[in-house]
Amino acid sequence: MKKIALILDADDTLWENNVFYEEATDAFAERMAREGFDPQRARETLARIEQERVPVYGYAPQEFARSLVLTYHQLCQEDGRIPRPEVEAEVEAIGNRVVEYPIILLDGVAETVAALSRHCRLFLLTKGDPKVQRDKVDRSGLAPHFEAIHIVPEKKPEVLRDLLVRHNLDPHRTWMVGNSPRSDVNPALAAGIGAIHIPYHRPWSWEEVPVADPERVVRLSRFRDLLQLFPPPEDEP
Repeated sequence: MKKIALILDADDTLWENNVFYEEATDAFAERMAREGFDPQRARETLARIEQERVPVYGYAPQEFARSLVLTYHQLCQEDGRIPRPEVEAEVEAIGNRVVEYPIILLDGVAETVAALSRHCRLFLLTKGDPKVQRDKVDRSGLAPHFEAIHIVPEKKPEVLRDLLVRHNLDPHRTWMVGNSPRSDVNPALAAGIGAIHIPYHRPWSWEEVPVADPERVVRLSRFRDLLQLFPPPEDEP
Protein backbone atom coordinates (compact mmCIF):
# COMPACT_ATOMS: atom_id res chain seq x y z
CA MET A 1 0.00 0.00 0.00
CA LYS A 2 1.28 3.43 -0.91
CA LYS A 3 2.24 5.83 1.86
CA ILE A 4 0.00 8.72 2.78
CA ALA A 5 1.10 11.84 0.86
CA LEU A 6 0.63 15.28 2.40
CA ILE A 7 0.95 18.39 0.26
CA LEU A 8 1.59 21.26 2.67
CA ASP A 9 0.94 24.95 2.13
CA ALA A 10 3.62 27.31 3.48
CA ASP A 11 2.55 30.88 4.35
CA ASP A 12 0.22 30.99 7.37
CA THR A 13 0.23 27.19 7.55
CA LEU A 14 3.88 26.55 8.44
CA TRP A 15 4.98 30.07 9.38
CA GLU A 16 3.60 33.53 10.08
CA ASN A 17 2.93 35.64 7.01
CA ASN A 18 -0.23 37.71 6.93
CA VAL A 19 0.41 39.20 10.36
CA PHE A 20 3.31 41.19 8.89
CA TYR A 21 1.10 42.51 6.09
CA GLU A 22 -1.53 43.50 8.65
CA GLU A 23 1.07 45.36 10.67
CA ALA A 24 2.14 47.23 7.52
CA THR A 25 -1.50 47.96 6.68
CA ASP A 26 -2.02 49.36 10.19
CA ALA A 27 1.01 51.62 9.75
CA PHE A 28 -0.25 52.73 6.35
CA ALA A 29 -3.72 53.56 7.70
CA GLU A 30 -2.14 55.56 10.52
CA ARG A 31 0.04 57.46 8.02
CA MET A 32 -3.00 58.24 5.87
CA ALA A 33 -4.83 59.49 8.97
CA ARG A 34 -2.01 62.00 9.52
CA GLU A 35 -2.62 63.18 5.95
CA GLY A 36 -6.24 63.81 6.84
CA PHE A 37 -7.74 60.71 5.22
CA ASP A 38 -10.16 58.47 7.07
CA PRO A 39 -8.14 55.37 8.06
CA GLN A 40 -11.06 52.99 7.43
CA ARG A 41 -11.51 54.45 3.98
CA ALA A 42 -7.78 53.91 3.37
CA ARG A 43 -8.12 50.25 4.37
CA GLU A 44 -11.17 49.72 2.17
CA THR A 45 -9.49 51.39 -0.80
CA LEU A 46 -6.40 49.22 -0.33
CA ALA A 47 -8.55 46.07 -0.18
CA ARG A 48 -10.26 47.05 -3.43
CA ILE A 49 -6.99 47.79 -5.20
CA GLU A 50 -5.49 44.49 -4.05
CA GLN A 51 -8.56 42.63 -5.31
CA GLU A 52 -7.92 44.20 -8.72
CA ARG A 53 -4.15 43.79 -8.81
CA VAL A 54 -3.47 40.36 -7.28
CA PRO A 55 -4.97 38.36 -10.20
CA VAL A 56 -2.84 40.39 -12.62
CA TYR A 57 0.45 40.94 -10.77
CA GLY A 58 0.56 38.08 -8.28
CA TYR A 59 1.73 37.86 -4.70
CA ALA A 60 5.26 39.32 -4.69
CA PRO A 61 5.78 41.48 -1.58
CA GLN A 62 6.98 44.32 -3.79
CA GLU A 63 3.51 44.38 -5.35
CA PHE A 64 2.02 44.95 -1.91
CA ALA A 65 4.20 48.04 -1.55
CA ARG A 66 3.04 49.17 -4.99
CA SER A 67 -0.59 48.67 -3.97
CA LEU A 68 -0.04 50.94 -0.95
CA VAL A 69 1.36 53.67 -3.18
CA LEU A 70 -1.53 53.32 -5.63
CA THR A 71 -3.96 53.50 -2.72
CA TYR A 72 -2.40 56.78 -1.60
CA HIS A 73 -2.71 58.11 -5.16
CA GLN A 74 -6.35 57.03 -5.32
CA LEU A 75 -7.20 58.74 -2.03
CA CYS A 76 -5.55 61.94 -3.25
CA GLN A 77 -7.37 61.77 -6.58
CA GLU A 78 -10.75 61.30 -4.91
CA ASP A 79 -10.13 64.36 -2.71
CA GLY A 80 -8.68 66.51 -5.47
CA ARG A 81 -5.18 66.55 -3.98
CA ILE A 82 -1.78 66.16 -5.57
CA PRO A 83 0.29 63.27 -4.09
CA ARG A 84 3.38 64.47 -2.24
CA PRO A 85 6.62 62.66 -3.17
CA GLU A 86 7.82 62.52 0.43
CA VAL A 87 4.59 60.81 1.54
CA GLU A 88 4.79 58.41 -1.39
CA ALA A 89 8.32 57.44 -0.32
CA GLU A 90 7.16 56.84 3.26
CA VAL A 91 4.26 54.70 2.05
CA GLU A 92 6.56 52.62 -0.17
CA ALA A 93 8.93 52.10 2.76
CA ILE A 94 6.03 50.86 4.90
CA GLY A 95 5.12 48.33 2.21
CA ASN A 96 8.70 47.15 1.79
CA ARG A 97 8.83 46.08 5.45
CA VAL A 98 7.28 42.76 4.39
CA VAL A 99 9.96 41.94 1.81
CA GLU A 100 12.29 40.12 4.24
CA TYR A 101 10.27 39.47 7.35
CA PRO A 102 11.63 36.89 9.84
CA ILE A 103 10.48 33.29 9.52
CA ILE A 104 8.53 32.42 12.66
CA LEU A 105 7.26 28.84 12.57
CA LEU A 106 3.75 28.35 13.89
CA ASP A 107 3.27 26.35 17.08
CA GLY A 108 4.14 22.68 16.72
CA VAL A 109 5.21 22.89 13.08
CA ALA A 110 8.89 21.95 13.41
CA GLU A 111 8.36 18.76 15.43
CA THR A 112 5.21 17.75 13.55
CA VAL A 113 6.78 18.06 10.10
CA ALA A 114 9.81 16.09 11.29
CA ALA A 115 7.63 13.34 12.75
CA LEU A 116 5.33 13.10 9.72
CA SER A 117 8.28 12.88 7.33
CA ARG A 118 9.26 9.54 8.88
CA HIS A 119 6.10 7.75 7.70
CA CYS A 120 4.43 10.04 5.13
CA ARG A 121 5.54 11.49 1.82
CA LEU A 122 5.70 15.25 2.29
CA PHE A 123 5.53 17.88 -0.44
CA LEU A 124 5.54 21.64 -0.16
CA LEU A 125 3.31 23.64 -2.47
CA THR A 126 3.39 27.42 -2.21
CA LYS A 127 2.46 30.28 -4.52
CA GLY A 128 4.16 33.59 -5.19
CA ASP A 129 7.47 34.94 -6.41
CA PRO A 130 9.86 31.95 -6.79
CA LYS A 131 12.91 33.75 -5.39
CA VAL A 132 11.01 35.13 -2.38
CA GLN A 133 9.29 31.84 -1.57
CA ARG A 134 12.45 29.76 -1.99
CA ASP A 135 14.28 32.10 0.38
CA LYS A 136 11.54 31.66 2.99
CA VAL A 137 11.65 27.88 2.63
CA ASP A 138 15.43 27.89 3.05
CA ARG A 139 15.25 30.14 6.12
CA SER A 140 12.55 27.96 7.69
CA GLY A 141 14.92 24.99 8.03
CA LEU A 142 12.11 22.64 6.93
CA ALA A 143 13.31 21.92 3.38
CA PRO A 144 15.09 18.61 4.19
CA HIS A 145 11.78 17.06 5.28
CA PHE A 146 10.15 17.47 1.87
CA GLU A 147 10.45 15.09 -1.03
CA ALA A 148 9.84 18.01 -3.41
CA ILE A 149 9.13 21.73 -3.21
CA HIS A 150 6.90 23.38 -5.80
CA ILE A 151 6.46 27.14 -6.18
CA VAL A 152 3.70 28.18 -8.55
CA PRO A 153 1.88 31.41 -9.54
CA GLU A 154 -1.48 30.03 -8.37
CA LYS A 155 -2.57 26.79 -6.72
CA LYS A 156 -5.20 25.55 -9.13
CA PRO A 157 -6.76 22.08 -9.40
CA GLU A 158 -4.67 21.31 -12.48
CA VAL A 159 -1.50 22.02 -10.48
CA LEU A 160 -2.51 19.38 -7.94
CA ARG A 161 -3.45 16.91 -10.66
CA ASP A 162 -0.02 17.42 -12.21
CA LEU A 163 1.63 16.65 -8.86
CA LEU A 164 -0.37 13.42 -8.61
CA VAL A 165 1.01 12.28 -11.96
CA ARG A 166 4.52 13.64 -11.48
CA HIS A 167 5.04 11.94 -8.12
CA ASN A 168 2.89 8.85 -8.71
CA LEU A 169 0.49 9.70 -5.90
CA ASP A 170 -2.72 7.87 -5.10
CA PRO A 171 -5.49 10.52 -4.94
CA HIS A 172 -7.29 8.46 -2.29
CA ARG A 173 -4.19 8.67 -0.03
CA THR A 174 -3.19 12.26 -0.83
CA TRP A 175 -4.20 15.32 1.18
CA MET A 176 -3.73 19.04 0.70
CA VAL A 177 -3.10 20.79 4.03
CA GLY A 178 -3.50 24.54 4.34
CA ASN A 179 -5.17 27.58 5.86
CA SER A 180 -6.84 29.01 2.77
CA PRO A 181 -10.22 27.98 1.38
CA ARG A 182 -9.38 29.76 -1.89
CA SER A 183 -5.87 28.40 -2.46
CA ASP A 184 -5.75 25.11 -0.53
CA VAL A 185 -9.13 23.60 0.30
CA ASN A 186 -11.20 24.28 -2.80
CA PRO A 187 -8.47 23.35 -5.33
CA ALA A 188 -7.96 20.05 -3.47
CA LEU A 189 -11.67 19.27 -3.58
CA ALA A 190 -11.78 20.06 -7.29
CA ALA A 191 -8.73 17.86 -7.94
CA GLY A 192 -10.33 14.91 -6.15
CA ILE A 193 -7.91 14.64 -3.23
CA GLY A 194 -8.39 15.08 0.50
CA ALA A 195 -8.55 18.57 1.98
CA ILE A 196 -7.44 19.52 5.51
CA HIS A 197 -8.22 23.04 6.64
CA ILE A 198 -6.18 24.56 9.48
CA PRO A 199 -7.51 28.11 9.84
CA TYR A 200 -5.03 30.89 10.52
CA HIS A 201 -5.75 33.24 13.41
CA ARG A 202 -5.43 36.40 11.27
CA PRO A 203 -6.42 35.39 7.73
CA TRP A 204 -6.09 37.56 4.64
CA SER A 205 -9.58 38.47 3.40
CA TRP A 206 -8.56 37.58 -0.17
CA GLU A 207 -8.19 33.93 0.82
CA GLU A 208 -11.43 33.71 2.81
CA VAL A 209 -14.02 32.39 0.34
CA PRO A 210 -16.77 29.83 1.05
CA VAL A 211 -15.60 26.21 1.21
CA ALA A 212 -16.98 24.41 -1.83
CA ASP A 213 -18.03 21.23 -0.01
CA PRO A 214 -17.62 21.45 3.78
CA GLU A 215 -18.69 17.83 4.30
CA ARG A 216 -15.57 16.64 2.49
CA VAL A 217 -13.16 18.79 4.49
CA VAL A 218 -11.30 17.84 7.67
CA ARG A 219 -10.91 20.87 9.90
CA LEU A 220 -8.13 20.96 12.50
CA SER A 221 -7.50 23.65 15.08
CA ARG A 222 -3.75 23.09 15.33
CA PHE A 223 -1.01 21.89 12.97
CA ARG A 224 0.19 19.32 15.50
CA ASP A 225 -3.22 17.60 15.27
CA LEU A 226 -2.03 16.11 11.99
CA LEU A 227 -0.14 13.55 14.08
CA GLN A 228 -3.43 12.28 15.51
CA LEU A 229 -4.94 12.13 12.03
CA PHE A 230 -1.88 10.38 10.57
CA PRO A 231 -0.18 8.49 13.44
CA PRO A 232 2.98 6.51 12.81
CA PRO A 233 2.64 2.76 12.15
CA GLU A 234 2.48 0.66 15.30
CA ASP A 235 5.80 -0.98 14.51
CA GLU A 236 7.58 2.37 14.23
CA PRO A 237 9.72 3.15 17.28
